[in-house]
Amino acid sequence: FRMSQFLSEEWFAEATATLAALPSTGNASAVLQYAIAGGPDGKVTCHAVIEGGVVTGIAPGKADSPDVVATLTFDEALAVLSGAHSTDASFMRGAVKIEGDHVAWLLELRDVREAAFAALAPITNA
Repeated sequence: FRMSQFLSEEWFAEATATLAALPSTGNASAVLQYAIAGGPDGKVTCHAVIEGGVVTGIAPGKADSPDVVATLTFDEALAVLSGAHSTDASFMRGAVKIEGDHVAWLLELRDVREAAFAALAPITNA
């Protein structure tokens, strides 16, 4: 694995390739948008497209019509990616704020989300 600075251009390219290679986890499809504040570049917005249980792309910028918008800090995002925090626990603590389809985020997308975060941890440098 080549590690890249989290949320850098290189990281998005590496993340897209890594996630597209994962096996499907269920049949969930959704567009997720992340607003990540407090990082070295200030607030970064990015979005991920999930089709048939596979993350087919992750890129900087806003999505046209996201199903879910997650807001969290840069440090919290790194903690979730590294596995130090679970997304469910972070949501319950209020460290991850969810707008939109809460049921999709908490239930339908859990498996694909957990698989994606586990796959991204080895390529992510703080």
